[in-house]
Amino acid sequence: MSDAARHADRPHLARPPAERGLDHKSLDPQRRRRILEAGMGLFSGLPYAAVHMDAVAAAAGVAKPTLYRYFPTKEALFIAGLAWTLTELRDAIGAIRAVDAPARLRDAVGLVLERIGALSPALTAIEGSGAEFGERSRRVLREGFDGLRGALADLLRAGVAAGELHVPDIDLAVMMILGGIRMAVHGTGRRPPASAAVADFFLDGLGAKPAPHISAPHTSAAPMGAPR
Repeated sequence: MSDAARHADRPHLARPPAERGLDHKSLDPQRRRRILEAGMGLFSGLPYAAVHMDAVAAAAGVAKPTLYRYFPTKEALFIAGLAWTLTELRDAIGAIRAVDAPARLRDAVGLVLERIGALSPALTAIEGSGAEFGERSRRVLREGFDGLRGALADLLRAGVAAGELHVPDIDLAVMMILGGIRMAVHGTGRRPPASAAVADFFLDGLGAKPAPHISAPHTSAAPMGAPR
């Protein structure tokens, strides 16, 4: 049984342990967003271990006790920031207004690669910090990529409708795009590739030439009585 199902009748337990007991109704959404922006900016530019809560408070322009009212631990801040980043990415993909579908796909791939790629070292670090935090970060990634799947599918459908893309199976195409991006930026131990190279790979495929068409050999029936 999932955590959500186990805690459906006890909503105060459905939140991560570090956030239980917080009075979320008294928290300012704009201040929370400012903290998330500051925190994810630091996580994107520094090793995870080098990000300290006092630096986040200073970057967000809040007192340290105020920061802890919103996020009691660095892990809670990162996981909430990861969910926020993925939601922002989904909305950003939907807002892309490039001139044609291939350009929109390039922009979308670039956004995901840039933002998730910058967080890859922190993702690796938090997954190694304990089973609970590793599972929570993986769950947030799965749910966030589900949201990206819908945004990319809409982009591809619009391209097909406009005659700018030929995509026989949109669901399969989206799965391959996101799977490729995720492997490119997370857990490979290598520098993420350039976004244009990844987008061009999906747009152009492997570049293989179509297999030559071989027709069946033509045979004609011999006239009756003719020698064989």
